[in-house]
Amino acid sequence: MRLFDLDEPKIEERQFVRDLASLAGDRLEVRVHRLHMMLPSEDARQRRNGGKVLPAFPPGAEGVRTQRWLNRRRFLLFVGWYLFAVVPALLLTGFTARLHELLGAAVAVLGLLAVVAAYAQFVTLFSDATDLVDAEVAIAGTELVRVIGDRTYREDMHGGTVVVLPPGAKRGYGRAWLLGVPYVVALLGDPRTGRLRDHDDLRALSAVLRESPHETDRAAARDIDSLALQSQVGDSTEPDGADNARLWVSLTKAGRILAWAVVVGSVLLTGGWMLESTHYLGDAVLLICGVPLAAMWALYTLYRILELLGAAWDAVRKNH
Repeated sequence: MRLFDLDEPKIEERQFVRDLASLAGDRLEVRVHRLHMMLPSEDARQRRNGGKVLPAFPPGAEGVRTQRWLNRRRFLLFVGWYLFAVVPALLLTGFTARLHELLGAAVAVLGLLAVVAAYAQFVTLFSDATDLVDAEVAIAGTELVRVIGDRTYREDMHGGTVVVLPPGAKRGYGRAWLLGVPYVVALLGDPRTGRLRDHDDLRALSAVLRESPHETDRAAARDIDSLALQSQVGDSTEPDGADNARLWVSLTKAGRILAWAVVVGSVLLTGGWMLESTHYLGDAVLLICGVPLAAMWALYTLYRILELLGAAWDAVRKNH
């Protein structure tokens, strides 16, 4: 039963939940579902298995701890990328440019391609898992609806492509069980701890998949049922400390400004170094790589600072 719509709350949401829980006592389990995730029409919401919202997982402070765990691993990969891809490419470009400018230009192009390829392959390894930790999903009929950022994704759970992937089947997802179509669309477990989703959420997924005409989907339903037996009915309310934990995550993300400053500074220093020994390549490195990187770094810095200020304001507002 839909009791309240908090799209435009007159009071702060957590205070509302606490007041409602205190009035209900042990007669009511209070859960807040994000109703904007549902299908747009009331008729569609009333379809069988429609409108079931699976909250972001892991919930609350546990989810923020998982984000921090994922971000630490991304940072280690970033350091490795800088030391073993960026620095060698810049040094090799500088030394070969001293021998011959055309040779230096060829090395610069190949080095740039290698650096970009290494970044895409390694540094972004945990990006998808981080997005899924933040994402809520909704079961709408036979579709799984995800909202990541400003984009909405719909996946057909009766298409004969649904699979349940064990921990380690996909790189970058830690200890989590995964739901795929066949690319990963939802976390069935916590990448950090391996803890499974709430029992009711897993049952809701398997209920839809069991009715698929395809054996592949029904096999996935059986796999999810076996996971549900290992899970327990949990409390979806947000644990205490989540707001402060989110502020800490925003602070650590703001620290990426310094990491990227090192990369931008290295490119500018290399371009300046080559100005002395080349006619054109040093200028090209500065104009083609250095200046655009510096401009993007400035915009990135502004974005991270505004995000940090917003997180700080939310924490102060909710704690008072």
